[in-house]
Amino acid sequence: MIPYKRWNNLLSYVAIFVLTLLLGCASLIPFPPTKPFSQEETARLISHLREQGESIFSFQGVGKIRFKKGEEETEANLFAVGCRPFKVRLEIAHPWGRPLFHIVVDEKNISVLSLTDKKFFRGPSRPLNTNQSFLCGLDLDLTWKILSGRVPILSAADRAVSLNPNEITLFNSQGGVVEIISFVSGSLQPKSVYFQKKGITIILSEFKEEGLGLYPLRIKIVKKDEDQLAEIRYKNLIFNKPVPEEIFRLNPPPDFEIIKLSTHED
Repeated sequence: MIPYKRWNNLLSYVAIFVLTLLLGCASLIPFPPTKPFSQEETARLISHLREQGESIFSFQGVGKIRFKKGEEETEANLFAVGCRPFKVRLEIAHPWGRPLFHIVVDEKNISVLSLTDKKFFRGPSRPLNTNQSFLCGLDLDLTWKILSGRVPILSAADRAVSLNPNEITLFNSQGGVVEIISFVSGSLQPKSVYFQKKGITIILSEFKEEGLGLYPLRIKIVKKDEDQLAEIRYKNLIFNKPVPEEIFRLNPPPDFEIIKLSTHED
């Protein structure tokens, strides 16, 4: 008869051996390969993302914005509000609260109130030099969609195909790649959008779900070729609340210098 202690030790050794064997075997069993979305799934996903974007007629967000270009990096407080037809107001302030810039953009004009050096910039928003855009050179429509926390589907997108697992590529009518949307593995949650022509990647994270579906609270805009980044981290983002028209009016105080913005590419 095996003494109790020795029996107990034997059971422990057997348990360890069995667990090791099972774990070792499990690691040799390959996971089933992930396949691209079917054409039906692809069409349904793109339709859903478009519907989500079209369901938003206004947004209001409070949080932080971080800019990085090369070694230079700046963080500021952000208040963003927008409504359709295209109108956006941004208020950017120091982390301790001192106002820096107020920016109002619509389909015709852009106005920038620089409170640090008492200057007021105004000019047509189209065709504005895209290098003057603070969000890595994004155009106005794309900026609105990103600020409102929606996955942007460009109007040029004519056909959608899933060529790789967890990924959908959108082509224009000439067959050129417009954008590539990546999804979290094993999920239908979008995680990034790559715009090939612009060389810009939008990274979405920290999703929250409410009545209008999932939306990201953290939005990162990366332009690798120019080592440029802008990141928005919303603390709060609300949709489809009435926005007073006067919030999109921006006029210079009497002692501010007025500067007309350039409308040509440098």
